[in-house]
Amino acid sequence: MPFWEVVLDKDKEILGRYNQEYFSEQKIGEIVKKLYEQEIKQGHNLTIRLSKND
Repeated sequence: MPFWEVVLDKDKEILGRYNQEYFSEQKIGEIVKKLYEQEIKQGHNLTIRLSKND
């Protein structure tokens, strides 16, 4: 099953995994803005990527 992954600072830590079936790319962007706002303010780089095959 494919997932979106929100990753902190070039693969250091996966902050969240979201099922692509339920969350569009636009929704993931909104989630990142709201849930991970503090990390962004602290200067971290967040990346949204497709999960690797499990």
